[in-house]
Amino acid sequence: MNNTIDDIAEKGNMLFDAGKYEQAVNVWQKGLELLEKPFNVQSEAVWFQTSIADAYFMLGDYQTAYSYLTAARSNLSGEGYDPFVMLRLGQCCFELGRDDAREYLLRAYMSEGEEIFDGEDGKYLDAIKDLIQNA
Repeated sequence: MNNTIDDIAEKGNMLFDAGKYEQAVNVWQKGLELLEKPFNVQSEAVWFQTSIADAYFMLGDYQTAYSYLTAARSNLSGEGYDPFVMLRLGQCCFELGRDDAREYLLRAYMSEGEEIFDGEDGKYLDAIKDLIQNA
């Protein structure tokens, strides 16, 4: 089954890299459905949920992305506290006007430093500049 899961993941990656976000989501959804339930104990689920969330983030659907990211974060494997998950959670919360945006952005920063914000809109790093400077 791992080869099948890996193949599905890679197919979704190729679509994502080509900017075909909706198609990537459809592929990754199929991969997620192949995993045993409950998903919250499968480390592979974190990868699929985070990838799906990333695609929705790119599409500007922050609420759907947030839903997938919170599912990934709650995974019992411990993989859900990945710095990228924290970054995207923070960004989605920021876009949705949620109070916990800075908390997640700071977690991403504390794990990976400023580099995790490379290639991202500067407003996300700016949102926590005061927290970084006062630390």
